[in-house]
Amino acid sequence: MSVILAADRLRFEIARRGWNNVDLARAAGVSAATVTTATAGRPVSPNTLRKIAVALAAAPPVSGVDEILPAFHAPRRPAPKS
Repeated sequence: MSVILAADRLRFEIARRGWNNVDLARAAGVSAATVTTATAGRPVSPNTLRKIAVALAAAPPVSGVDEILPAFHAPRRPAPKS
């Protein structure tokens, strides 16, 4: 089984920490290629998802970065058809 992460949100969270893909890979204990896969919106394993989530949770965003990064807005999902 694989999962697809919200690639835009993942890239946003990486930027909020002042990281690049290699920094996240090191913090998560996965390869840089795996992080690149996730940031491209391609499937990763649930274990990789867990490692990435733990790494991001352990590293708070850089102070003041939210004032200089454009706000993240999740894409709107179409309303269900009636």
